[in-house]
Amino acid sequence: MYLRPGRSTRLLALAILGILGATLLTAAPASANTAPRMTKATISTWMPVKTEGLIQWTPAFSYAASDDQGVTGFQVQRKSAPWSTSPTRRAKMSAAGYVWRADGSSTWLYPSRTSVRGRLDPGAVDCFRVRAKDAAGLTSAWTGWRCAHAPMRAAETWSWCCQPNLITGLHLDGSADSPDVAYVSTRFGTQRSNGAYCAKGVRLRVFKGPGQGKMNVFLGSSKVGTVSAWSRTSGWKWATVRRSTDACGRVRLVPLTRAPVQMTRNYMLY
Repeated sequence: MYLRPGRSTRLLALAILGILGATLLTAAPASANTAPRMTKATISTWMPVKTEGLIQWTPAFSYAASDDQGVTGFQVQRKSAPWSTSPTRRAKMSAAGYVWRADGSSTWLYPSRTSVRGRLDPGAVDCFRVRAKDAAGLTSAWTGWRCAHAPMRAAETWSWCCQPNLITGLHLDGSADSPDVAYVSTRFGTQRSNGAYCAKGVRLRVFKGPGQGKMNVFLGSSKVGTVSAWSRTSGWKWATVRRSTDACGRVRLVPLTRAPVQMTRNYMLY
């Protein structure tokens, strides 16, 4: 039985392709090892307000990486800054230092250790970054810095202007022994803190509800944000406004409405 020329040609071509394919597969080198890739590097940016007990925070910096040969270790760097008492500048950030193993033998942490903790006092900043290493000794790039900010406790009185009701009997959590609260309204003008600070954010205790007003919050001449106390429901709440860069000066509350923003004297700075 003879094959027709057309079919014979096709079979021959397929055979040649098969041989070439097998040759190429045999000659192809093994895939090269690649450096690890960081897939996670997170920390809570803003620490919650604490009003009792030990006023300190220990946020967790968590991280993870992937690699074709397996991750064999992590290297973590940390830098921090305390709260600045200067009204014109932040405290300087420390130089970056390594987080060591518990036994002090290496700055390369075991792959099973996927988080480290910072320690923050009021007003402090704690920053971390991380990189990974694989079995071939290749390292990933450093992640960007991830920072946690702790609030400053500031329970000072405000320099109230033209206001009939001074604040008395208030606690740090915003509760009061009497119904007297401060009113920020166009009736009374801008209110200012007694002290000047440098910060990125301001956290205020305000009363929300129908008939409540709105105000702008400044640090020095820089606007930090706007607080609206209007709400369908009533009750105390923490209102936080933040900016991306530091601002310095006294905290100024500029009323936008005749309807008041009722608030306590206590506030937090970040």
